[in-house]
Amino acid sequence: MGFWGTRVMEIVKKHDSGGLVWKRIKLTTTRKANAKKRLLRVWQNEAVLKACSATPNEPQPTPVATPVAS
Repeated sequence: MGFWGTRVMEIVKKHDSGGLVWKRIKLTTTRKANAKKRLLRVWQNEAVLKACSATPNEPQPTPVATPVAS
């Protein structure tokens, strides 16, 4: 396997035969921006689920979404 560097993103796609295939694609500025937005949404959803599942008497720290280093 060759050296891929840092400008490559690995994704998983469904194969026609039903299996999963790892693909390596170039990380463009648009894909990078979309990945950041998606990650922030996931963190936000996890924080909401965690807050909803906690007991009412237990104080929760305020979740802070930290930006991903570029």
